[in-house]
Amino acid sequence: MLSVADNGKTIDLRVGHSALLRLPENPSTGYGWTLDADPRLVEIGEKRHVHSADTVGSGGESQWSIKAMAPGTTTLRLKHWREWEGEGSVTERYEVGLVISA
Repeated sequence: MLSVADNGKTIDLRVGHSALLRLPENPSTGYGWTLDADPRLVEIGEKRHVHSADTVGSGGESQWSIKAMAPGTTTLRLKHWREWEGEGSVTERYEVGLVISA
């Protein structure tokens, strides 16, 4: 499992194996994470939000499943922003290097 603590690190994955990425997010603020990755090397599962409480507007975590599809080296890049406001709204960036082996 990958979390905020793994920002800037590099991890090893084998082809066919997966990692779960979990980052804090509160979509009710309009801010959200977007993920950029090389689709030739990894398959990214649909973003899923898990609430930390059952109250309206509560925060929680966004989760993605990252599956290694082919050997190589790549970087997962994420930014926390209001997409419609552009780059000036980025509040945080997250990167994890992946070394994928056969």
